[in-house]
Amino acid sequence: MISAMTSTEGFQTRSEGSLRVLENEHLRVVIAPQSGGKLISLFSRRTNTEWLLPPLRPYAEARSDAGFENWDGGGFDECLPTVAPSGSSPDHGELWRQPWQEEDPVTLRGTACGGALTVRRRALLDGSSLLLHYQVENVGQSAQSLLYSAHPLLRVQQGDRILLPDEVRSLRVEGSRKNRLGIRGDSIAWPAAKGEDLSILGPPDGTQADKLFTGILSEGSCAVFRPSLQEGIKLLFDVQTLPYVGLWICRAAWPESGEAKQYTVALEPASAPADALADAEREGTAWRLEPGQERRWALRFALIHQLPAAGSPGGELPGERLGRAHDRD
Repeated sequence: MISAMTSTEGFQTRSEGSLRVLENEHLRVVIAPQSGGKLISLFSRRTNTEWLLPPLRPYAEARSDAGFENWDGGGFDECLPTVAPSGSSPDHGELWRQPWQEEDPVTLRGTACGGALTVRRRALLDGSSLLLHYQVENVGQSAQSLLYSAHPLLRVQQGDRILLPDEVRSLRVEGSRKNRLGIRGDSIAWPAAKGEDLSILGPPDGTQADKLFTGILSEGSCAVFRPSLQEGIKLLFDVQTLPYVGLWICRAAWPESGEAKQYTVALEPASAPADALADAEREGTAWRLEPGQERRWALRFALIHQLPAAGSPGGELPGERLGRAHDRD
């Protein structure tokens, strides 16, 4: 069933069954509120290119007892209050395990930590960009620790370029298949490490599944660019709130079971350089929200049509400076 189309701030929105579609002349974005608020399509009209990874298994409605290893393995999930299992929170956090509620045609609401945290995400199209505004609010009676990481799995091809800010000269290993790049906490050079250029994507040969983190950034940008298409996706974010980027490079080496494997790169602006909330708490990088406090941030996914010049600015996010925890008005 397709509902009537609504014009909203220079783009159009409509429902297709349980899905929410946003589109303009540059982009078509599809969101699945019933699947944990997941984004399942980021489609460039210019090149007819899908930039989000299709699912390994069919998309399904979120369930509170689901295991991430049995989840669909595609698209863009939100990770909060953790990425790795930590305490009572499951793998990749809690937001993907529950349906999100639609507050209006562009705003969804989810909850975490037993309902103590309310998360809102507003999705807008701004020319050739998808802009996501976030708010997490502690509506509970006690303080809450958390971290946030975006988890957009991109659809990639051999030869795609991974672009990090010029300031990045090394990355920290969070995990590497068969310790190929080292163990957690090891530092490796970027982009050349262990005799290979990690910034140029290799073939889907089952040899690579690496999760890496930058250090604290002064420039909030990262990108994947496809030279054969002369197009890419660039992420822009405020480093006052999300000072790190997690980088997941998987060349058909995960999941370990089953025939379907991920061939993907995930660019993951993050609040902490750790997947597990317990590690972020121990390292002093976890967010802490007292009752009544909230935190806001934003992400921009921008289509780009040429490789950014070395040293070029990352771009800007509109609106107020987002990031620090503050009380509700």
